[in-house]
Parts: sequence; C-alpha cells; structure tokens
Amino acid sequence: MGISSDCEKYLHDRHALLEQQLALADRLAENDGLPDAIITASGLKITPVDAAVPDAAQVLIDQTAAQLPHVKITDMLMEVDEWTGFTRHFAHLKNADTATDKKLLLTTILADGINLGLTKMAESCPGTTYAKLSWLQARHIRDETYGAALAELVNAQSRQPLAGNWGDGTTSSSDGQRFKAGGRAQKHRPRQRQVRHRTWSDVLYPHIGPALTMQCQVVTVGVRDATYVLDGLLCHESDLRIEEHYTDTNGFPDHVFGLMHLLGFRFAPPNPRPERDQAIHPNGRHPL
Repeated sequence: MGISSDCEKYLHDRHALLEQQLALADRLAENDGLPDAIITASGLKITPVDAAVPDAAQVLIDQTAAQLPHVKITDMLMEVDEWTGFTRHFAHLKNADTATDKKLLLTTILADGINLGLTKMAESCPGTTYAKLSWLQARHIRDETYGAALAELVNAQSRQPLAGNWGDGTTSSSDGQRFKAGGRAQKHRPRQRQVRHRTWSDVLYPHIGPALTMQCQVVTVGVRDATYVLDGLLCHESDLRIEEHYTDTNGFPDHVFGLMHLLGFRFAPPNPRPERDQAIHPNGRHPL
C-alpha cells in the first residue's frame, strides 16, 4: 500500500494536507476563484453541468440507427462470439466441455439478461422447451462462468479504438438496479419493508467501466450499496486497472472512504443530500 504504516504519522500527514487544501479553497473563495462555484450568504453554489451532446447529434443518431440491420438478438450474440469466443467460458459443471448448441446456450443467457425467465423464454421461442433451457442453465451457467465471459467481453471491447472516446479505462462507477423478486425472497418482504422502507426486490449492483459493465452481482436489498462497492473493484476478472470510482449517495459511508484510500483507489461520490437521507434515516446517521 502506498501509505505510511505508522498510524500517528499517517494521520498527521493527512491532517496537514487537509489544512493545506482548505487554506487554498479559502483563498480562492475570497477572490471568487473557485472553479465553476461561488460561496454566498446562503452557502456553496455549483454551476450546473451543461449537456455535452449538441442537438444536431440526434440527426446523426437517427441516420445511424436507420442503417442498422434488424436481426435476432441471439444472431447478434453469435456474431460477437465469433469475434471473442466468450461462450467457451460457459463450461460444463463436471467435465468442462463447452455447450454443443450455442444458440440454445445464448437463449438461456438472454433469459437472464432481460429478466424474462426460462418459462417465458421457452414460450417465446418455437422449438425450445423449458427442460432444454433448464438443463443448460444447471450445467453451464454459474456465477464464475458469467464472470469469466464478461471479462472476455470487457477486454475485447476495451481494445477497440472507439472505446477510447469513453476514457482510458481507469475510471468506473456503480449503482443498484432493483427488480421484482419471487420465490424464497417473498417470505422476507414484511421484515425488509419495516427495516428499510423499500419494496422488496432483487438488486443488481453493476460496476461500469468505459462504456461496458465489468462486474455485476445480485445483492441483498436490506444492505446498503456501499457494502458491495469494493467487490466489483477487487473481484472483476478483466484487464482493466481502475484508479477512480464514482458512486451515488448510497455508496459512501466512512469505511468505504478509508478502504478506498488504503487500497489505492480515488473515491468520487456525489455531494450528500441531507434532506433525503434524513427522511430515510431519522437519526441522521448512515448505517455502515
């Protein structure tokens, strides 16, 4: 780790740096020199960020969309597999063989990807049965195969010149996406509503690299998002070397700040919203 192992020296150095930066901010504020911000009697005001995409870009978007062929999603995934070979990571649970029917494998993966489920996917695809999809899912699709396949796609995408328009691959962000849950999750609904005041749901917590999800995990809705922030940064299997990470207001209690610094990441959460947090946590404190 790039920090001092002496706690007293570390705290002294960080306090000195804080005082130095605060003094600089004071001097800039006195001379109205803060970048895109001013301090008034009512507090700090930050200039809103203007839209980065000009209106004329919509014309180009429409023209590009009109030229794209209308193809089945599985056909498109088959083409991506020809470029990357990502389906080879979905090896059989026992003998490590690859799936013989790639299109059926991709159909099963797609049922997960669009949150449709195997039953409805089988009903939507003529010639496909629930039994076939379920067999493939049980033997070829697991968390570790998803992780390896996703890393293959992220690495292939990051090598494309176009990816450079979204950054150099050292910055990422994460946020939760909630989906309706069923089965065993239902029995926990009353308790979770009482604790968190939220409708019960499955939560996907994706970590986004340069224009592509680099890691995604299903997490418990009753736990704060910040608990999972470091998982994506430390456990993704791609070649990306993330240096700076962004989250929303659910991702930045004190222990994440500390661990991010200890592990060498720059942490960039947004400004807190005390009026919203006060409504969620009446005691005014964030649960760790």
